[in-house]
Amino acid sequence: MASDRTQRKGKDKWKEKTWYVVSAPSYLGGKDMLESLGNGPESMIGRKIEVPVSDLTGNFKKGNTKAIFRISECQGTKCISDFVGHYVSDDYVRRMVRRRKERIDIVSEFLTNDNYVISVKSVIVTDAKLTANKRSALRKTVKDHLTSRLSQMSYHEACAYLIGDEIQNEVMASVKHIYPVKKLEIRKSEVVGKSRRKTAPESVDEASTVPA
Repeated sequence: MASDRTQRKGKDKWKEKTWYVVSAPSYLGGKDMLESLGNGPESMIGRKIEVPVSDLTGNFKKGNTKAIFRISECQGTKCISDFVGHYVSDDYVRRMVRRRKERIDIVSEFLTNDNYVISVKSVIVTDAKLTANKRSALRKTVKDHLTSRLSQMSYHEACAYLIGDEIQNEVMASVKHIYPVKKLEIRKSEVVGKSRRKTAPESVDEASTVPA
């Protein structure tokens, strides 16, 4: 008898839940991304979801990259989200590095033209050991390029740029005069928040060199 009551209680709780459709923000196309169960709109606000970038852009080469969204509002059973970052899977990065000689990680923060701070982590993979001067030049060039580009963009434009194809092609082109880099990936981004400052924050510059 107790078992039957427990089962009925569980079924009742399940029936109380509602399916909500979670949509991408309008600046990333506004596409319906997935459905999720909730106990009401208040249970959905603030929830984070992850979606393969290939589902948003149709570029299946981005299947190893996931965009992260946070639900900001619900209109009936439709939930609107905001982009808060992205990441490339660790397995993909390991495979990328495996047969190469050196890995250079670069971590810096950038400021958009509407004062949003975005942390960006890049990884460069080369097929030979580099001198300290070349490593330093690569880091500086990547940082300078991203500072220049993101400072001209709004937060919304920057979000689309970070998960698109253009950023990787541009950064690769910017460093080719220093060394013919074999692989470069924007492996992670995070929207830190809005800053009251009118200039970029102190660079984190936690650049590191890790032998493959």
